Parts: sequence; C-alpha cells; structure tokens
Amino acid sequence: MNDAPPPDLRAGCSLGRYELLLPIAKGGMAMVWAARMRGTRGFQKLVAIKTILAGAVDSTRMEQMFLEEAQLASQIHHPNVVATHDLGEQDGVLYLVMEWVEGEPLNAVLTKAMANGGVPLAIGVNLIGQACQGLHAAHDLRDDYGALLGVVHRDVSPQNILVTYGGTAKLVDFGIAKATSKASGLTEAGEIKGKFAYMAPEQVRGGKLDARTDLFALGILLYALTTGKHPFRGDHPAQTLQNICAETAPAPPSSFVADYPAALEQVVMKSIAKDPNARFGTATEMLAALEDAMPGPLEASFDATVAEYMKTLFGSRPSERRAALRMAQEHVDRARGESSSSISVATLRALAIDQGGSPSSSSPQIVVEAVGTTQVSTPSSQPRPDNSRKRRLYVGGAVVALALGVAAPLLLRGGGASDARTTASSPVPMASLDNASEARGEDLRPQPSAPPVATAPSDSLADAEAEKPKKRGSKDHSARPIRALAAPASSDNGATKAPVAVAVVPSAAAAAPPAPTPAASTNAWDRNAFGGRH
Repeated sequence: MNDAPPPDLRAGCSLGRYELLLPIAKGGMAMVWAARMRGTRGFQKLVAIKTILAGAVDSTRMEQMFLEEAQLASQIHHPNVVATHDLGEQDGVLYLVMEWVEGEPLNAVLTKAMANGGVPLAIGVNLIGQACQGLHAAHDLRDDYGALLGVVHRDVSPQNILVTYGGTAKLVDFGIAKATSKASGLTEAGEIKGKFAYMAPEQVRGGKLDARTDLFALGILLYALTTGKHPFRGDHPAQTLQNICAETAPAPPSSFVADYPAALEQVVMKSIAKDPNARFGTATEMLAALEDAMPGPLEASFDATVAEYMKTLFGSRPSERRAALRMAQEHVDRARGESSSSISVATLRALAIDQGGSPSSSSPQIVVEAVGTTQVSTPSSQPRPDNSRKRRLYVGGAVVALALGVAAPLLLRGGGASDARTTASSPVPMASLDNASEARGEDLRPQPSAPPVATAPSDSLADAEAEKPKKRGSKDHSARPIRALAAPASSDNGATKAPVAVAVVPSAAAAAPPAPTPAASTNAWDRNAFGGRH
C-alpha cells in the first residue's frame, strides 16, 4: 500500500472490472456503493462495493481490518449471510465486492413498522430465527484442518441485518469480526468495538468474547421486534451502557405486551442474561428454543408471509429503487458514450479490409504482382504521395510506351477493323485472338457480360501468332512478351478517372510456365460479396 490518500470516488468511476453507480450507505470510515460488474458480450451484474473513505483515521489499521473482513466473510457460504465475492485494489483504493441485496436494513423495517402499529410477533420471530442460522454459519467456520476459527461478529445490530423484499434475512458487515483462535493485534487494549446499545456486558468491559456475545445482541433485537422497545436504552449512551452492565435484569416483555407468549418470553430473557453462562451456548440452541416456543413462523413456507409484509410495508419503494438504478446505469452509459455508438465490431472489421487506402473508397484496383498472382485493394480517392507509388507509375509509363511500340505494327497490319475490335482488357489484337480460337477450339474474345479482366498472353496465343506467314523483311514481334497495359477508367458520367495500371512482372526463371485458364472469381472482388457497393 502507498501512503498517498485514495482518490475521491464518484458515480461512473471504475474499480477493476466494476463500475460505481450510486452511494447507498455511509459509515464513519467506509462507504457502500451500488455498482455493476461488466463482462464480455454485454454481460452485467449488480453488486455492492465497500470502500474505505478518503482520510479515514489510522488508515493502516483500517486496511488491516478490511483485509481481515474479506478473509473471514469470503469463507462463509450461507443464504442468511451476505456473500463476499472479491477483494481488489486500484490507485490506492481497497474495495470489497459483495452480493447485491434488494431489500431494507432491519432498522428501516423497525422505523416503518412503528408508524404502522409495530412488527407482527410472528414476523419478528421469523427474522430472528433466520439471523440465528446465519450466525451459526459464521460461528461454525473452520480452517483447512477442521478446527473452529471462533469467529465473533461483535456488531450484530439492526443496521447489519438486511431483509430482502423476498422475505430473507441476511447478516452483513464482518468489518470488526474477530477470529478468536488467531492472535490479532487489531484491537488495542481497552478498545470497544460495536454499537453501544447492542453490546454484551463482557464486551463493554473489554472481556473475553465468544458466540454468546453475539447471541446477547440478537436477544436485544428479538426483544425490540416483539415489543417495540429496547430493553436497556437510557436517555443517553452512558446510561444505556450502565443499564447493560447492571446486575438487575430488564423488565420482561409481558410488562409491555399483555398477551405475550410465556414460552417466547423465556427465550428472550435467557438470551439477554447478564451472565454468559446463563445464555444459550450456540445459535442453533437458541433457534431450537424459538421453534419450540413458536413453531409456525420458523417453517420454510413462512418466508412468503414475510415477503408479503415487506410489500405492504414499503409499497412501491422496490420499483422506485430499481428505476433509480436503471437511471444511474443510463447516466453512466451516456457519460461513457456507449449509448450513442452504432458501429459494431463486425462493421469495423468490414471497413478494415482496406489494404492501404481509405475505407470510404469504393473504386477497386487490381495490381498483378506476378504472373497469375492478383492482389485486391480499396484505395483512397486521393493517391498517397509515397516513393514506391511514384516508382510504379514511372515504370508503368515506360512499359506502356514499350507495349504501344510493339503493338503499333500489329494494329497497322490489322487495319481499322482491328482497332474497333481491340478492348482495354487485352493487349492482343483481335486478329490474333481469332486465330488462337480456331487453333484451340474456343472463343477468347471478350464477352459483353463479363467484367474486364487483365490476363497475360498464353503460350498458345504466341504459337498461333508464330504459325502465320511472315512478310519479307518484317520482324517477329510475337515472340516478345507483352509487358504492360494502361487503360483509362471511366466513371458512369463519362468523366475519365486516373488510369488503372495492370503490370506483369516477368518471373525470375528462364521461361514462365503457361498461365492456367482463368476460373470464376470467388474472392472479395465479386460485387455480390460486399453488397454491390463497388
């Protein structure tokens, strides 16, 4: 860890693969955010992220407590405990990733219920029974060798029990939990951790803590849920602590609720006994006592009743929170520019077929690098001023001049009719093509429906030309290889564009093999391959 203070966090900030959306809770030294995890192919998942506040007092000890919380909580796997998924650090910020719980903390349930006549007795028993199961999972946590770790939560309070809108109670926040089997130096001598109103007497005095300490706090919650009153609360925190440490027991629940069940009252009074030895030894023992006192609320099917009560109590708040989260996600998406993006990866790949030109160009060009080898590219409308292109133009011009010098006598011999029958796709006069077709039994003249394709003269054409009678004093030009052709490319409106150069470079071998008969094109040059955009 570095000594620099962590940066200020805000909605839209990223911590690893997580994106902060909304702050949902803030304590003295930490903040909890609603966030989303972003995965591949648009996968998203809501999570809760806990971070240490910038400028927290004694940040080194806070970091150690943070790491210990992650280590302990990540090992507890139970439906009544909020799951811990990940621990990360970015730019000096430690963050803990937890399960997103769509619900309310128990203190909000208590406050809302007080305005509506209080929490029904059966609902309160059910919630404490679920919390007993979560606490047992924490207290029973073992190491790799099967030995108990002796985990004590030390902060069981209404703020740290979440009730989902589906009726499930979940224990959260092991920030000050302690594994008693490990020597921990995080707690200084005389230091008290937890909320005063829910501390056991031994916790206030700084004594030895165990599972019974957490059960004392759970007993206070059971008392408050079923009576609407706190058993030890005074006019100020000091008086509350004095009432907790006093030898006298609090007033029984039946003094406030006339028809309070006697069996349930025994469970409540035993859980808040001042002497730890007089309390329940384990959370499962307390749960069994609750089942004996009121078996109905602890049946599995009763969760649906709790869910209906939450719906009645909070009305449209679940949908409002979901709408707020959607708005937060849309706001972050707009800030990142994702919502306005309409170019897909496939589109970008299609545009990237250019071999050196502009993606916006639709004028194709064929450059024959060697006999029988063709490369297709989509160049820009503006030629790039590079030396290699200039050299190719100079060489092409020289080759064109040479080709015209070779073809001139043949054109003169063929007369005006041959001029009319010569196309830009072949440098060979039509008279030679006619003779070659008679020798090979096929028509080599360009067909109107076929696109113009530049081809090198084959040996059969040269042989057909050689069989013709020669005039005295004339030179045999048919043996010379035809080197190049330049033909003007015309647009649809008749305007002449830059010429399309087709260059044939001779092979390094002494004699090039005969060129094969051209086959039908199946590459990207076919107009149908790209939707006819050429």
